[in-house]
Amino acid sequence: MTPMAAAFDLHAHVSDLTKCSICLEDYKDPKSLPCLHTFCLECLRSYCRGKLIGEELLCPVCRNSCHIPEEGISGFPLNFFVNELLYAQNTAKLATDGVLLCEVCVEASEGETTDIPPAAKYCVDCSQHVCERCSRIHARMKTGAHLVVPLGEKKSTDLIQLRKRHCKEHKDETVKLYCYDCKTNVCSMCVALKHKQHDIAEISEAAEKLGQDLDEHVKAVSGCVADIHNLKQQWDAVKQTFLTEAEQGEVTVKQKGEGKKQLIDSHVDNLLQELKHVKVNYLKEVECNKEKLDITAAAMQSYINYSHMVRTTGKPEDVTHAAEELGTRATTLLQMDILSKSVEAPDIVFVPTDDHKFSVSEGGLNLVGRWTREKGTGMSTVTYLLFNYYLLI
Repeated sequence: MTPMAAAFDLHAHVSDLTKCSICLEDYKDPKSLPCLHTFCLECLRSYCRGKLIGEELLCPVCRNSCHIPEEGISGFPLNFFVNELLYAQNTAKLATDGVLLCEVCVEASEGETTDIPPAAKYCVDCSQHVCERCSRIHARMKTGAHLVVPLGEKKSTDLIQLRKRHCKEHKDETVKLYCYDCKTNVCSMCVALKHKQHDIAEISEAAEKLGQDLDEHVKAVSGCVADIHNLKQQWDAVKQTFLTEAEQGEVTVKQKGEGKKQLIDSHVDNLLQELKHVKVNYLKEVECNKEKLDITAAAMQSYINYSHMVRTTGKPEDVTHAAEELGTRATTLLQMDILSKSVEAPDIVFVPTDDHKFSVSEGGLNLVGRWTREKGTGMSTVTYLLFNYYLLI
């Protein structure tokens, strides 16, 4: 592998995280929902066409509910970490294609790209790719030498680590501190102006502490994913047992009714129809619960992948920026109702009528038997009369 190819190897690792699940292309202006799933701004607008501010929005992936903010779809927060991944990925592609130009020279020429030299180095302080000439200027800045690294010596993952996050309030300042009270990254000017009495820590220190909490969340969610697989297996096992018992009940009904077929054919059909109805409803319930488990598992796996990428690839600023949302999301995932739903089948039993003691109930003579149901429906015993008593006389 060439040095340039080795320097930009991020694409293979982050392609899944940088593609929108709606348009299946790289994100354009990635917006993050409260459930942490991210989509292109325009994709979200198309998905929410016709919806008004404040109306409910269901995530296209996990169906989690949120509401459209007052600013509209554009009010959803920008996913800064995904933006960083896209930047590194695009940088890798441009460098591989041989069309990565010096950003400083492009700005100086007001966008004209003719005769612009190729970028050879990366200025960490300016977050710009620069040519050899510009790199020497950045390395001798009067305000202090900038950190300039050759592109061939740094991988794209390293570029993400090296890039500096600038303060939202003070664009010329980089965030170096974390406010525990406000749960946000801040610069030194922010601390002096708005966070004087707050609990402040260096970002590296806060990232280590919050990162440990995040690791615990990931560990808990990972364990829950294993539990989901076990629950699915239980559903399958109980379903199979139920189907076996239902088939046995079907055989019993047919055998019991065969000797009295001329009198009770219509009623046997009723019994079988009821059993079929219970089976269909129950199988729908099983598949519905399994689908919910799949969706929950997918949401958890997405959470794990995203959290892992933030921890292993992101900067301390990324960890601190995402820690609160990731913690909240982990708590939500661990409290999903489907995880506590009991795995059981409807208790439906065929009670045959004693051949020597035919029961007579309102409407006719019961020659075959009845279904009884106790669990899962809230219904009282259902008795099917197998032939109208008055037709026998």
